[in-house]
This record gives sequence, structure tokens and C-alpha cells, in this order.
Amino acid sequence: MQFVVYTLFIAMPAIAFTSSAAFAQPAASQPVLTCASEPERHRFDFWIGEWDVTTEGGSPAGRSSIQSVSGGCALLENWTSLKGGTGKSLNAWNPSIKQWQQFWIGQDGQVAEYRGSHMDGPSLVFFIRDDAKPDAITRLRFTPLDSVTVRQHSETSTDAGKSWKTDYDFYYHRKAQ
Repeated sequence: MQFVVYTLFIAMPAIAFTSSAAFAQPAASQPVLTCASEPERHRFDFWIGEWDVTTEGGSPAGRSSIQSVSGGCALLENWTSLKGGTGKSLNAWNPSIKQWQQFWIGQDGQVAEYRGSHMDGPSLVFFIRDDAKPDAITRLRFTPLDSVTVRQHSETSTDAGKSWKTDYDFYYHRKAQ
């Protein structure tokens, strides 16, 4: 009985190594696919850049670096607040549901999954709906105001979208190159 258990523990790492190695690199005969030629994946490119972030009134709030990653398939945000707090978001067009999605994680462990979105004129609007609270909605709107300014406005509704309360209202100012 001990011999069988010992054999299983030895065999399992070999199986795991073999299966993970199979996914480590694409086969040489397969071309690497990129998202560069898909227009919908570039609807959020206005946010790419290095930014100084302020409140609506102009008070400094932090800085952010937004990069195109994964062959143009996603945007990675690197946020640092004025107080030194940090966070990251990964943003991508999901072709299976035909919507943009965002996954945010802050250094405080706060996670936000914006699973739905829509375009509203030039704005990309993300949504979180809470299954435990059907009337609760969080929306996050990104609006390019001009070539050097993007507004990020977060709001919450507790009455299924009849009224909204601002969580924060940030203005991203592109840093000079």
C-alpha cells in the first residue's frame, strides 16, 4: 500500500511537467496571432499613455501608465495614487460577448470585475452588477475630452440606475513626451 502511494506522488509531477511544457511555446508551424488588425480592440487606445491624474477641481490625485500589451489584445493600467497606493487593471475586448471588460486589483486587495460595457458616443462605459444586490450597479465611464485629457468617472446606483452617486471623478492629463 505504501509503495502505491509513493508511486502516485512520483508520477504526478512528471505528468504536470509534461502537460505544462506542451503549452509553453506555440508550435513552430503556427503563426503567432495578434489583435493589431481588429478595429474593436482599439476603441480604448485613447487611454494609452503616461498620465498625471487630478480631481475635477484640479487637485493632484495620482499618476497612471497605460500600456498596450499582449500583442495589442489588452491594455494594462499601472496606477499610483497621490498617497502612494497602487493598483492595476487589465482591460480587453472580449469577442465572445462583444464587450470590453476590466479586471482591477488594488494593493488593499480590493477586486472589481467589470464584466459588461458599451460605447456611449466617444465614451467607453463599464458596468458591475451585484448578484447579491440586484438594484446595485457601478458604472465606470472613460471619455476622451481632447487629445491630451481623459475623464474617468465612477458612479454607483442602489436603485437600478434611477439615480447615481459619484464615487470619484478623475481627469487624466497626458504627460509631455
